[in-house]
Amino acid sequence: MNTYWSQYVQKTEELYLSRALRFHQGNIDKWIDVMQLRDGMKILEVGCAGGLLCHRLKERLTNADITGLDFDIGHIDYAKKKTEELKLQCAFVAGDATNLPFENNTFDTCYSHTVMNFCEPEKFVSEQYRVLKPDGRIVIMDVYNRGAKPEEWIPTDDCEEKALFDKVWAAASVNSHSQIKRYENRTEKYFAYLAAQGFQNISIDAMAVVNYAPNCDNVNDEMARAQINDDRISELCSVEKAYNMAPNALSETEYKNLLDMINQRYDKKILQYENGEKNWEFRITTTVLISGTKPSYY
Repeated sequence: MNTYWSQYVQKTEELYLSRALRFHQGNIDKWIDVMQLRDGMKILEVGCAGGLLCHRLKERLTNADITGLDFDIGHIDYAKKKTEELKLQCAFVAGDATNLPFENNTFDTCYSHTVMNFCEPEKFVSEQYRVLKPDGRIVIMDVYNRGAKPEEWIPTDDCEEKALFDKVWAAASVNSHSQIKRYENRTEKYFAYLAAQGFQNISIDAMAVVNYAPNCDNVNDEMARAQINDDRISELCSVEKAYNMAPNALSETEYKNLLDMINQRYDKKILQYENGEKNWEFRITTTVLISGTKPSYY
């Protein structure tokens, strides 16, 4: 186990906050319905990160037995600590999605969220088939409209901030830690992987979530502030990850100045929101859910 992902790819807090906007109290029942989850089930999340979705599900399905697994021990430590803070009962295990540390026929449902692209697909699917009970269900979630990679993302038109941002990411991009191994698993191929493994009743669903629209009247104050600050955390984490990979790219003063400029820009956005200045920006994320059932005669 390691902390590669949480240190160089996606910080745990960054992931937790972004997923909190996707799986929130106002829509979690819809997610439960589309995933066909029920109270009392034994459920496994493969690639749980900081455990946000496990926590959301446990708050609703109080009698469900929910386990989260992740390869990154930093994510798992965060998930365990957060579980204690929330006074919930979820189990979190460090482990490999292609070699699950569970007995055969253990879970009613296995689900994952934006994980399969980073795993050998046949092993990823076959391991979940193995640990599912007969009639158990696999649910693979993937974000269909992916955004830009951090090193391609220009966060601002401010010349000084942009120059420092570009400088640190240009140096980080040649670091081996920035080269994430991906498998060419287009969402369209997931059906074939499930069918080849023996899953039946293969289905597709989709959920669209407005994850940024702070000026709209149907977004409450708490959610609006969370949406703005999620972008803040995402940008700060992006810079921190790049700096971890290329600490000599910026001087300590430049690094501090870049973080300060990002914070000042988001402080201004919060102030504009509080003063009723509207810019009507919005973002929508579409999540595709592909599912299948393990045969009862297995």
